[in-house]
Amino acid sequence: MLSIWLADVNGRIVKTIIQKDFTMFIKRIIGLFMFAIPSSTINSGLDYFQKQLALRFRKRLTLHFHNHYLKSMNYYKICNLDCRISNPDQRLTADTEKWAVSLASLYMNLTKPVLDIWLFSRKLAELVGWEGPAMIFAWYGISGLVIKTISPPFGRMTAVEQQLEGEYRNLHNELLAHSEEIAFYNGSAWEEANIDGGFNRLYAHIDMVLGKKFLMGIFDSMLVKYGATMVGYTVVGLPVFGPRAAEYLAKAGQNESQITRDYVRNSSLLINLAKAIGRLVVSYKEI
Repeated sequence: MLSIWLADVNGRIVKTIIQKDFTMFIKRIIGLFMFAIPSSTINSGLDYFQKQLALRFRKRLTLHFHNHYLKSMNYYKICNLDCRISNPDQRLTADTEKWAVSLASLYMNLTKPVLDIWLFSRKLAELVGWEGPAMIFAWYGISGLVIKTISPPFGRMTAVEQQLEGEYRNLHNELLAHSEEIAFYNGSAWEEANIDGGFNRLYAHIDMVLGKKFLMGIFDSMLVKYGATMVGYTVVGLPVFGPRAAEYLAKAGQNESQITRDYVRNSSLLINLAKAIGRLVVSYKEI
């Protein structure tokens, strides 16, 4: 709701500039500064509570794992008798922390964008008609379908990267654990080749993923960034060039400052709507 109010304030400030009304301009600027207090508090609060949620997820999950890991000598069985769970240290520390952060971020990537889409669409529909939000939804729907079709399985690639990271770290742990035997048998050359091989496997995988992300970045930019900008200009032009143009221009009375104010306001609403839809479209990567 504050974002919707800010969009209107931005439009009114631009209108005072075009009208060269200095007194009203100062009043609008002061109002904008007053807006910063609740807005900054809410933004900081969202970030704080998301990190708190991630921290509590991690705490409860970690304690749950510790309870099972240290019961009935499971830690000994995992490391010496059953090799189905590789690198338990990696899973209990880094993987648990990443999972908790990813789960907590789903609110910002799913729940909040849905609320934003509803509020901004309703407000934008009041100003430019439902054709505007419908065009945005259609474009992002097509873009999301194309991206999903051509996108490689980055989730599985990330899992493989984490596994290779764990294996590489484990090679170093084994070197430290058996340093005396290695030194006695003069096995430094073999160990170096073994550790280099672990790192090279990790390096090759990350290099391959970066190449695929480079290509996907091109498509993402073309469809989501520049394509959405093209559609956005079409939407904000609807009041002047759309089916209700005559009614709008009669109401505005060919007042350029009024048209500019509405353009800035509608642009701000459209940008916020596009951001919300964009976050929702790409949220499957986080999932």
